Amino acid sequence: MSKSQIACSINATECTIVRLKTSGTTGYSLSACKTLPLGIGDLASGKGKRILKKLDRYLKEWHNEDLALCIEPATYLPLPAYFPAHASAEECKAYCTIEAGYFLSHPELYRCDHAGYCNTISSGMHKKHLLLFYPDEHCKKVSEHFSINHQIVFSGSPLLPLLHLSKLTGEPQIILELENNFVLLTISRNGRVEKFSFHQVKNKEEREYFSIKVLVDNPVCRETGVQLTGTMADRIIMALIGKETSIALKPLSIPPSISISNPQRFSVSSASAVKAISAALMALSEQKETTIF
Repeated sequence: MSKSQIACSINATECTIVRLKTSGTTGYSLSACKTLPLGIGDLASGKGKRILKKLDRYLKEWHNEDLALCIEPATYLPLPAYFPAHASAEECKAYCTIEAGYFLSHPELYRCDHAGYCNTISSGMHKKHLLLFYPDEHCKKVSEHFSINHQIVFSGSPLLPLLHLSKLTGEPQIILELENNFVLLTISRNGRVEKFSFHQVKNKEEREYFSIKVLVDNPVCRETGVQLTGTMADRIIMALIGKETSIALKPLSIPPSISISNPQRFSVSSASAVKAISAALMALSEQKETTIF
């Protein structure tokens, strides 16, 4: 029986709504994909309510269906931590809350995504996790608005949905994100973090320096294609990084090994579309696991 999932991704400059359906045992098909030139900046302005109502109009066709939300934060506060090896999802959530109390001055203002690392066990009793804290204001606002008509099955940053892509492909995935105030490199395998490098930057020169440094410092980047995304990821800096590192760069995209039968029907090349589809894929996988177990 086919299952469907709607998802909405909002980044700095645009937002995308998608509806993805399972097709066969391992494939998917897109039944909707709509990208609007409205982002977090618009949401934070006086236009916020009007933008959410506009999104409501696109979602009304799937009234009461589950919704996955992917909201791009302005920055991250990363923290490595060790949790008991066999901690459940609820226990990990509780540990994140405890860590937030130690790590943040006002933990109630932040949300936390956490992911496991690959093959990094300090002892048989504990496993390393990456905790990513970020301001909760926009996530909370959007979630509360859409929860009136939809059950929210995921609400968080793009990190977990993008990590999940490497679980579906079984191949390593490298993503370099360039934003106004940070440079972020994530290397993932099988849905887990292999390498996470985050640098705050103040200007163009620092952004270029750390972009080149994180790629050069990780030899696997020469073996696997690096995907580039972010507000500051334009053709000029892509050409500069490619020239200085001799590493192949390409825009963020859904891996071709993930079978989506009809992407040509829609424009899916934008970063917000890729993240919305990734969120839908992750939610569908979790539906499947829940059904099986």
